Amino acid sequence: MDKILIREKVLRQLNSQSMLKKSQADSLMLEALLKWNVFDQARVIHIFISNPDEPSTKPIIKHCWNSGKKVAVPIVLPNTFELVHSEIKSFDNLIFGRYGIQEPSIESRAIMTPDMFDLVIVPGVAFDRKGARLGHGKGYYDRFLRLTSAYFLALAFDCQLIESVPTELHDIPMNAILSESGIIEINI
Repeated sequence: MDKILIREKVLRQLNSQSMLKKSQADSLMLEALLKWNVFDQARVIHIFISNPDEPSTKPIIKHCWNSGKKVAVPIVLPNTFELVHSEIKSFDNLIFGRYGIQEPSIESRAIMTPDMFDLVIVPGVAFDRKGARLGHGKGYYDRFLRLTSAYFLALAFDCQLIESVPTELHDIPMNAILSESGIIEINI
């Protein structure tokens, strides 16, 4: 199956999930993440601010703050395919940026560089158990992940795990995947 068809199929499944099922899955994911030694040991975490059809990241971010971890989120630079990264210490100064993704307002940004991150929690449309990732097709994360030596954790619902994701040379594999069924660590 090609990437376009996979995206369409998985996005349909995501949109058909009930709020109850999503909420239960979010709770199970948070519980598994908090018990995971890689997360426990990470001091600086890069994570996206989720949209409604993605696994909820705000509880993860709150836990990081309460545990004394630094948290960075991506910002899409206008008219480019590049991300910059800002530390976030509160949800109070968020604005909607490109693609409707929440990000810190310009005046509240504290820029961080990719070499600072211990763990990057990565969004995507679909993943397979070998660590292959299918994003939304713009390549933002593949370009960013090349710049960091952090551990890459995909965050996904079970319905986003498929048998095989078609990959290309520029695609960056994940080190692990977290879904409501638990953490799958991948030997890359």
